[in-house]
Amino acid sequence: MNEQEQDIISRYLDNDGFVKTWPGKAKKRELILKYLASKFTPGQKYSEPEVNLLLRQYIDDYVTRRRDLVESNLLQRTDDGRVYWINSKN
Repeated sequence: MNEQEQDIISRYLDNDGFVKTWPGKAKKRELILKYLASKFTPGQKYSEPEVNLLLRQYIDDYVTRRRDLVESNLLQRTDDGRVYWINSKN
């Protein structure tokens, strides 16, 4: 991410990197989703509880954001939803 994107992201985070507010604009929401996606380790597989645990460290509504990450193709999962991984193509 470039410096301008980092600046936008920082406006939505507290000092600990927790998302304190959810942006209203789609472009800014996309940046926050990319921020959340950056917390996953490429190549590592996660169970749904592990995804939830990781996201809870950064946002209150982790269930909705998990879905958003999958819908935006930043996070991929098996058809049965048991295994998740970061999309390395983004």
